[in-house]
Amino acid sequence: MTMLLFVLASASAIFQACKGEWWTALAVFLPSLGVAALLGALEWQRTSLFWVAGMFVVAGFGAEAMAYWRTRTAGRGQVGQ
Repeated sequence: MTMLLFVLASASAIFQACKGEWWTALAVFLPSLGVAALLGALEWQRTSLFWVAGMFVVAGFGAEAMAYWRTRTAGRGQVGQ
């Protein structure tokens, strides 16, 4: 199940990257990579790899916020024209 999640997220990220939406691609790919690592490695919760996987999830949410912010500011520029 984890591998299916990762493959579907990777395909979606590639599709978004081909459209030039890099922040959206990162927002899709990084959390899925982190969650796949976290689910696949529950036995090494105290190692640094656990924290790296957690940082992937946090970075993905940061990319999601940046993608949302960029679409909101782009929309405001079009309304003012």
